[in-house]
Amino acid sequence: MEKFGKMLRRSDKLNIIDHNTFHKIQKDEGETAPRLPRSSKYKNKHKKPQLQCTLLDFVVKSRQTQKQNKAKKLRRPHLTITKPLYEAKRKGKTRLNPKKKVTGLKMMICSYRRLKKQNMLTVPIPKYEEELRKKLDCLLLDTEVSKEREQKLEKLRAKEEHLQDKVHPIHSRRFRSYCDNSTRPQLKQLTTQLLKDLSRFQKRAYTKNEIKARAHPRFVLGIREALARLRIQKVKFLIMATDCEICPGERGLDETIDGLKDLCQQQKVPYCFSLLRRELSYALQKRAQISCVAILDYDGANAIFNDLLSELKEAKAEYKRMIAV
Repeated sequence: MEKFGKMLRRSDKLNIIDHNTFHKIQKDEGETAPRLPRSSKYKNKHKKPQLQCTLLDFVVKSRQTQKQNKAKKLRRPHLTITKPLYEAKRKGKTRLNPKKKVTGLKMMICSYRRLKKQNMLTVPIPKYEEELRKKLDCLLLDTEVSKEREQKLEKLRAKEEHLQDKVHPIHSRRFRSYCDNSTRPQLKQLTTQLLKDLSRFQKRAYTKNEIKARAHPRFVLGIREALARLRIQKVKFLIMATDCEICPGERGLDETIDGLKDLCQQQKVPYCFSLLRRELSYALQKRAQISCVAILDYDGANAIFNDLLSELKEAKAEYKRMIAV
């Protein structure tokens, strides 16, 4: 019996199993079997190339301060002004298509342009045609309107002729008669530099805190805004274009420019005429032509501002010399 038992244990017949079950048993053994500890040499040899350390891993990176982390969170695309974060609530009804507000000064300029166009279009008419027109005008109801227009045109022509007689030969369309100083290349360079620096400071303030930046602007654009700030005595320096449009008459552009100059002289605010409208818009990266820039705060560009004032004195002295000739 013992011999028979030994033979049974050693026989291969008992170990015969199905092929699929054999593979399953092998898989189970592989999962359950404890993994053998590997040496560091083996691990380093069979490491993946991505995980292998380089010399750059041993470089110590400087820790960022709390201020730097805050600045990173607040940072937006470099010097770009997006939609305002804070919008004031409007009271009452709001139109879907709001009407464009046109100022009185703009209306005056537009009316003068129209009158000038009509004046340019008028061609000398033969006598017999003039007589026929007069007869027709008597029949029409709009005779009074046409007469008023003619009177306005005559007044404007008379004023222009009077101004042209007074104007010095150094003045032209690009350098109007209201200018008090000569346009030197150094003066132009300093004004453009000052405007560029101030616009950069203002854009930086907008990116940090838009509400604060709106409350404390560095400069304002346009004649209307400049007049408003001059009345409050907030303007530190005024830059005006040398080639503003000719618009004589009451409340015209020429009169408003004279008013700006008088206000500056009363408040002892320095003003200069150094750049053209196109050059002012280019310096401030604007599409529309700019006729006037009122500087309210020049902190951060004090050196340039002082140089500009000294250059302005020399330019005014030069202008007086040129006129005296």
